[in-house]
Amino acid sequence: MSSLSVTLIDVGWGDSILIESEDARGIRHYALVDSNDSDKLRSSEIFLKRHFEKAGLALPGAKPIFELVVLSHAHADHADGLKTIMQAFGTKKFIYPKSTEWGGLASLIRYANRSVNVGSHQAVDNTNILPGFGDVTMSVLWPPHDGIDQNNENNNSVVLCLALNDVSFVLTGDAEKEVWAQIARDIPPNTRFFKVPHHGSVNGTFAGGQPSWLDACPPNAVLGISSHVRPFNHPDREVIELFENRGRTFFRTDCHYHITISTYGTDVRVQYWH
Repeated sequence: MSSLSVTLIDVGWGDSILIESEDARGIRHYALVDSNDSDKLRSSEIFLKRHFEKAGLALPGAKPIFELVVLSHAHADHADGLKTIMQAFGTKKFIYPKSTEWGGLASLIRYANRSVNVGSHQAVDNTNILPGFGDVTMSVLWPPHDGIDQNNENNNSVVLCLALNDVSFVLTGDAEKEVWAQIARDIPPNTRFFKVPHHGSVNGTFAGGQPSWLDACPPNAVLGISSHVRPFNHPDREVIELFENRGRTFFRTDCHYHITISTYGTDVRVQYWH
């Protein structure tokens, strides 16, 4: 039976998200969105090594493990660990958005150009067709083909939709209110997991004091927050109170640690652990 799961890895700050699927033939597929690892803190790399060891994948012989590595946008809390991740695990494809922060992204592109650990790389937008991921389809809801935000790198985030049968998951990067004013209507009506944008900050959820995406997100969708408590105090209390007042189901990595949302294409299941 085909399955899809997304794990918000508890990295303490920033994002790192493991995507897994198993197709109808029993073949497993892996992708990763973002990593904030540094020389002193390698939370996502350690998590992934343990995870793949449990799955029986022996390194380096199993490389490339990832079919897709995604940089949502070129900020350090999303980008800094990706070179090490691609070195350690390999990927068939590396994708990223157009960016105003070319310093960090350029070093990743240089690595992708010369390394045997990266099959190919590409800047993507909402006109691109992504490669198959087992029985899961992937599509880009944002950014647009003809635009780049010169003032706010968060708004160049790749917003990724994953779909299996009757269920969609949406991964939002740090896209803020200006993005949701344009694409909230594109949130699929069968969305059952939605990653709260920009770590649960006010500017990721509110516009002019009103919710920017929540009313367009199906009420039975699980909300997940990759927290960034230090130094930014995300998620913001105003966002949490909104979810509580609306009776929304949500999980946050600073409270629930590693959070996995999984589906067989009908219902969803949530697990969390240290």
